[in-house]
Amino acid sequence: MITPAFTVEQDHSSVTIKINTPHVRAQDVDLFVEGSEFKFYLKPYFLRLQLPGNIIEDEKSTANYDIATGIFTIMVTKETAGEHFEDLDLLTKLLARRGEVKPVKSTPKKPLIEVISSTTEMQEDKIMDAAEFDWQLPQELPTEELLTSTTTYGFNSQYNHYFTHVDETANEINCVQSPEKSTAESRREDRVNEENAKFDEDYYVNDFVNTEEIDDIIKYKSIWWKELKRIQKKAAAEEKQSKVQLIQEVVPESNSDIADLTMGNLEINDYSQSLIEFTEKENSIMRTMPNREYLLSNEKSIYLGLIDILFAYSYNHRQTEGEDTVESVWTIGKLSPSIAGLEKFSTLQETLISCYRRALAFPLYRNYKLCDKILQDVYILLKLGKRAILKALLEIKDMFDHHDIYYIYSKIWLDDYCIWIQQSSDNVLKTLARELHHFQLSKTLLDWDLEDLEEIARVMTQNADPQQEE
Repeated sequence: MITPAFTVEQDHSSVTIKINTPHVRAQDVDLFVEGSEFKFYLKPYFLRLQLPGNIIEDEKSTANYDIATGIFTIMVTKETAGEHFEDLDLLTKLLARRGEVKPVKSTPKKPLIEVISSTTEMQEDKIMDAAEFDWQLPQELPTEELLTSTTTYGFNSQYNHYFTHVDETANEINCVQSPEKSTAESRREDRVNEENAKFDEDYYVNDFVNTEEIDDIIKYKSIWWKELKRIQKKAAAEEKQSKVQLIQEVVPESNSDIADLTMGNLEINDYSQSLIEFTEKENSIMRTMPNREYLLSNEKSIYLGLIDILFAYSYNHRQTEGEDTVESVWTIGKLSPSIAGLEKFSTLQETLISCYRRALAFPLYRNYKLCDKILQDVYILLKLGKRAILKALLEIKDMFDHHDIYYIYSKIWLDDYCIWIQQSSDNVLKTLARELHHFQLSKTLLDWDLEDLEEIARVMTQNADPQQEE
């Protein structure tokens, strides 16, 4: 059976499902609606959705087929009018099927369940409350040798044997020696050693002094920044409108001056179109991914790993001004300690230390202010929520999927992150964004004497320009 392309929309009282099924006999279609489940069968297409709320088939329900476009438009009624169905654009979640559980191959110590649906109770039990996370408190993890005789890595430490022949490939991202024989401790040692060997003091001083190009990169307004501003303007317009409505309750409607103030509604319409809606390509990627429910051994480390991947993504996005290049895969992979070093962090501080170190050791532009700006970009992504994060992850996944060597990182990291983020806790993302927003990273923590290098650069600049001393 083929899963067709589809979209799901809603209004106050109904849900509309559009299904692309070209070149079929429309009269042969079978539809099934019960509770929150919707099924569509028209050979060779089969679609089964689990919606966030209950739907019913009544006299208001309709089904139409457009022969020219090959699209079925099916409208079903919400059981409770006015109920808002969450996450209808997260297609992987909708493909879940209630009550079916399929084990996914994993190591014994990392149970993983592939679920076609999960109840609200299971979801709440799975995700820790945001208040339980202390992003600064380190956790001592047992060494892998005590847990298993097989080296594991990747998302939830559930993968192995992906780097058996890494020495025979041109993998310039990997920084781990003999990954299949490594431990968490040896991988961290390899990563730190590579960063220390690659850090170039002269390069850092040069980028500290000559900042013309870097300043332009810092000034760039990303799509995420524009989306946050759009939301802020919309919120301000709605607040203004609510005040107008409050005044109207007191002042007679015949007062034309007050009536004119309602023109503020037009401002809301100006900002109603989101800049981060999923494209058809992104929807297609989501439809191909299975829905999995993860029993995470260390949920906190998964969120922290997300930070370093988004940091690497944000560096590339800002450097290329949103136009990915052939070097983008290497840039993202090399700057992410999770990808390059198969890392697993336990505190926000050690995560950001590694992100900054790699951003100052490997890429084209190595500037501390640029790193601070990129950290703001990560904060904005977290602030925008799981849809913005998912859109960024899908972009990364698509790049890695189409690389002859680096596609393995999609298998061990990005596929799972794209699925998991759709189920992640909004509250945890908010607390992590808040923590990131107030976090200050001291240069001394990077162990490279950056402040001394910057002072030397200032002295050299002053000596080269005697007028500056005056």
